[in-house]
Amino acid sequence: MRIDRIRRRSTVAVLLGLTIAVVASACGGESTWVSKSPADTLVVGLYTEPTAVDPQREYFWETFRASRNVYEPLVQEVLSSDQGVTKLAPGLATAWRPNADATTWTFDLRKNVKFQDGTDFDAAALDFNVKRFTDPAFEFYDEKSAAMLKARFSDLTGTRIVDDHTYEFTFTRPYLGFPRLLAQSIGSPLVFSPAALRKYGNDGLSEHPTGTGPYRWVERKINDHITLEKFDGYWGTAPKLKRLVFRTIANNQSRLAAFQSGEIDILTRVQPTDVELLERQGASVPKGTAAQLDYVSFLFGNKWSQNPRVREAVSLAIDRKGLADNIYSGHAQPLWSFLNPGNEAYDAGARNYSYDPEKAKQVLAQAGLTPNQVSFNIIADLAGQPEAEAISADLKKVGINAPVVALERGNYSSRISNPQPDDGFHLGEYGGTYPEWALEGFNSTVLANGGDKFVDYPAITRALDAARYTSDENARIPAWQNADKVIAADHAVIPTVNFTSYYAISPKVRGFVFANTNWYDLGPVSKEN
Repeated sequence: MRIDRIRRRSTVAVLLGLTIAVVASACGGESTWVSKSPADTLVVGLYTEPTAVDPQREYFWETFRASRNVYEPLVQEVLSSDQGVTKLAPGLATAWRPNADATTWTFDLRKNVKFQDGTDFDAAALDFNVKRFTDPAFEFYDEKSAAMLKARFSDLTGTRIVDDHTYEFTFTRPYLGFPRLLAQSIGSPLVFSPAALRKYGNDGLSEHPTGTGPYRWVERKINDHITLEKFDGYWGTAPKLKRLVFRTIANNQSRLAAFQSGEIDILTRVQPTDVELLERQGASVPKGTAAQLDYVSFLFGNKWSQNPRVREAVSLAIDRKGLADNIYSGHAQPLWSFLNPGNEAYDAGARNYSYDPEKAKQVLAQAGLTPNQVSFNIIADLAGQPEAEAISADLKKVGINAPVVALERGNYSSRISNPQPDDGFHLGEYGGTYPEWALEGFNSTVLANGGDKFVDYPAITRALDAARYTSDENARIPAWQNADKVIAADHAVIPTVNFTSYYAISPKVRGFVFANTNWYDLGPVSKEN
């Protein structure tokens, strides 16, 4: 939706209706930044529309960037530093401990915590949350929540209320990664008010989000904005701002214009060609890695994707450094591992993939394939189209014909869920701070696309299980790194780049930190007049 077609109504009319704009020179020189929203209000420009604001149904990072201000997890990541892997810290649990073989985890729950509707958070409230996605006999069991959280709770055999502020999870096998997984955005149970769900039902919670977080829900207008206000009954450190507004502006140029004019204070997903311009104009574009990566996800219904030699040739042909330097103007880094930067198990020295176009040609020739015999489509959304076109050009150099089909996000998602026979692969984007990402990424890119018959599934599964189920903390990270190597050896999925310039911050904003994860903490953030 273009900015000049968006009509501000209700709360947003008050917040964003001021008329002072950034005065920028035509040549992109120095600018005077003035925010159009009050000093107690922060406006964040999102690049895609959030999904259901229900902690057991939601997906997309943009959803979590808003919803984590309303809902909270048992364990959270420390987002006050931009150095190294994020550390874990107490959330709604003040402490947690495993038994000897890490099959049972006990959580001490925080006392004197209120939901935003005034009801109490305790072990019974947590148990209500857990039963919603684990117990088919529960009155409020929700199949959508169960499906979303299945991957991380597939080995759960039981839970127990020990007392009012102690709760246990028991699994069939060791689960050393469980605490960090609780701090993630998708497939992890942030805690909602049982009273709210009883009142509004499984389908109504996303319209009336009610958690324990520092901000309470005010309103949402689909494809326009979400508004949150400071929750005065918050148990923790009070946020510095009174109000947060998350505006959806899908068009890159419209989002940039809104930032430059002062309509939004934080710009999400900066286009690499805009970084220097924004910095000249006085904005901050902090460097970081988040916990993100772009990758080639093969669509195994295509005959060429089924061929391991073709997949190897694709991997060898992609000039990752060229993508980072040229397509992303140096605001990305090449990746040689499916375990992304920001991940606990990331090894910056790993070289599980390589760039060798001459070897790619040899691999194809040895497989009896002639130049241009291999032909398939690359599917990309509009944001990923430049990268896809560059990969297409790389593949053409080694004799693979791979035209790009670029689609807006909704049609892109539909196309990769229902690919055409000529669709060879699509560009994915995900990643996380947890090593279990290697398992989730393999499942979502290979198994979900029918690839188990065309990769060395037994070897990959053995490596993933060895990492996932170890009870030896010292062996855990090396085991995940080994699993990454096994996945790479079969070219089951191919990493490309990691973005290093992702947010632009108005000079009026203070206290924003680009931590090495995929979201941020707005609690310490403030704004000048």
